[in-house]
Amino acid sequence: MKIREISSADDFKSIRGTWNDLLAKSRDKNIFLTWEWLFVWWEHFSDNKKLKILMIEDRDDIIGIIPLLYSTYRTFLFSYAIVENIGLNSSDYGGIIYSDLDDDQINMMFSLIKYYLSYNKLIFRFDQVPGDSKLFNILHNQSFCQDSLFIGEKKTGFSPYLPIQSSLDDHLKMLSNKFRKNLRKGEKNIEKKMGHIEFKKFTTVGSLENNLNDFWEMHQKKMNYQEVPCFSKTQKGFLTEVAKKFAQNGWLNLSFLDINGQHASGVLGFEYYGKYYYYQTAFDPDYSYSVGNIHILYILKDLISRDLKEFDFLRGDEAYKLRWQPMLRSNNRIVMMPKGPVSRFQFKMLNCMFLYNEIKKHSLLENYRLYDYKIKQMKESEKIKFKNKI
Repeated sequence: MKIREISSADDFKSIRGTWNDLLAKSRDKNIFLTWEWLFVWWEHFSDNKKLKILMIEDRDDIIGIIPLLYSTYRTFLFSYAIVENIGLNSSDYGGIIYSDLDDDQINMMFSLIKYYLSYNKLIFRFDQVPGDSKLFNILHNQSFCQDSLFIGEKKTGFSPYLPIQSSLDDHLKMLSNKFRKNLRKGEKNIEKKMGHIEFKKFTTVGSLENNLNDFWEMHQKKMNYQEVPCFSKTQKGFLTEVAKKFAQNGWLNLSFLDINGQHASGVLGFEYYGKYYYYQTAFDPDYSYSVGNIHILYILKDLISRDLKEFDFLRGDEAYKLRWQPMLRSNNRIVMMPKGPVSRFQFKMLNCMFLYNEIKKHSLLENYRLYDYKIKQMKESEKIKFKNKI
């Protein structure tokens, strides 16, 4: 077993088929580990970053792919060479890709990774590792590291999700009486006072251009209404290109809730191996009656009719998600480094550096608005959590 590095975009481009074939066999597959998502991210956000994809090979077979890039984090006193997920900040889940291996092969693979890390004096950062993934279980148990490797673990949040029930009534029965009544009342009030409701879904490349433009226009209205920073031109370009590639593969689900023929709510969603990913939302603040939640009702109806298995709200335990009585999947940061007397201190220092790196991307005013918005959401979410316990 050996590690081979891929460091050029041309080589990255050439392994699309191998990548997605291996991902299809992986227990921990998700839409954010697809070649399409990560290659398009690299095209839009690589800047001066260095590509460092690790291919794990056993004889002539590729049994693992670790999609990484090389970064240097600096403070006044220290600098750290770190290899971290491609797709950071845009991806709701991270991880590595590997085929269904037995325990001996897994231990051999991670021992090889450990040697690579130590030999090159690098720190590994895996962000947004799902708490129910096999990868998290392996790293959490640390059975392969013995005494030479420090593995730090930090929860970075939760991703609410709904196992798809056999009928919409089964979902509604799980909700609080008040929320269920408000949904039905809101739907009736819209039909009575505002006009006809229609659910529209677009999944093909040919249907994208005008509908994506409509989505981004409505998304801008939503962000202005919430007083939080809008998407940059690069972010919009990235998601637009991803949507096109996903549409070619049958992974796109762009939907709108229309009232009297006008878009009131929009969701840029994805589908992959029986799971629906609720990635980005938009709404027109001129419409009321919880159009966003009513939109979710219509999405659930569609997913049930096609036998999908899971509705994933993705990162963030905002109050509107918790009202659907979801299950919670933890998101975790795993940092691996050679063990030393100050490893725990270094781990804490690194977490502070990662946070600072995020903060400095926005202006002081933008950070204040983001902080204020998150505090309001957190307070509302805590109320919902408390009610759910009762």
